[in-house]
Amino acid sequence: MTSGGIDNRQVVLLKSRFTNNRFYTLVSPESGLKNADTIEDFPEHLPLGIAYPCLEDGLNDFAVIRTTFETLEQFPDDQELRDEMMEIIYDASSNLRKRLIELRDRLASGQAHFLGTDLDELKDYMIAMIRKGSPRKMLDSMMKLDVFGSVEEADASRNGGHPEPNFNYSLLSEHALERIEPMPARPFVVEIFQDVLDAVNNEDNYLDRYTFDKYVFQKFIAIMFINYATTDPIFYGTSKADYGVSADRDMSTTPLYIAIGEALRAIETDQAPVHAKEREPGVDLLKDGLPATTARVVEISGIPASEQQLLAPITTIFDTCQVLMRMDHPRTREYSEIIVRAVSQIVRELKELSILSPMAEVPGTKALSDKEARS
Repeated sequence: MTSGGIDNRQVVLLKSRFTNNRFYTLVSPESGLKNADTIEDFPEHLPLGIAYPCLEDGLNDFAVIRTTFETLEQFPDDQELRDEMMEIIYDASSNLRKRLIELRDRLASGQAHFLGTDLDELKDYMIAMIRKGSPRKMLDSMMKLDVFGSVEEADASRNGGHPEPNFNYSLLSEHALERIEPMPARPFVVEIFQDVLDAVNNEDNYLDRYTFDKYVFQKFIAIMFINYATTDPIFYGTSKADYGVSADRDMSTTPLYIAIGEALRAIETDQAPVHAKEREPGVDLLKDGLPATTARVVEISGIPASEQQLLAPITTIFDTCQVLMRMDHPRTREYSEIIVRAVSQIVRELKELSILSPMAEVPGTKALSDKEARS
């Protein structure tokens, strides 16, 4: 861990090959681990930090599911296509399940930590969103999505009523607020992730995009929003000096990595969390239904969400081509591979232009690249 009494460990962002989750941790030069490395599993002795883009990674699986449903909406009577597309959806939900199980378990064991986050405040915000709710337009605007509003419009159309402007996080009965509210902050947060996981596991929630958005996706986005609201902005990774995370770049002097290193070392020594937001005495958590930290959420929310807005249609193109490749026609595979190569090229160019993060991935494009390298 140290050399001559000096802690020479560096912050690295490591990815699990099994779950695709990424966590920050501290490693010594002798470990051989580098930033952006992929490993089989995270050793239990390492403290793991959650900051940008750890939680946002789950949006990749959500994007696959939602955009595949969008494709199905264009061909409602094609049962063969539906069967093929549902395989893609179930594969993505399996990936999402693995992510959430690992997040739940590592948070529960105390190994994983939301860096720069006041967990007590996160709990209070969560309870406020359950009881009082937050305006749907605000959530969509800040997260650069159309999920909350579109769900409510669909609800109003189906029920013949008027749209409900507020979104209230709805816990499943097994995680009822009266049972989990007395819990300390960390076990409470674990229960919230279990609530999302139970929604992901419910096959009834995969009937169509509306059902998935209403009972699964809204929950995950609400948690992301609250996480932003209760986290110090230094951990958003939005400083220009933080752009371009990769194995080939020394990130140790960037604001994000410096803050992560300080926070992880403080956790190891049981010190107060570094950069955790201090609550001002006498300040209400909600004012007119809005979090007090709304302003800074606006500043950061567009980064991950805008990336997902670009990746979603690209992923749809790729997934559709994957289906075509499996169809029995002499030219479909050839044409599909041409399209997929073009998709991969678009992603590479967007990364070169710094429009997409260098670590952004379109599911499956890496597999195609590996295949081409072997041929």
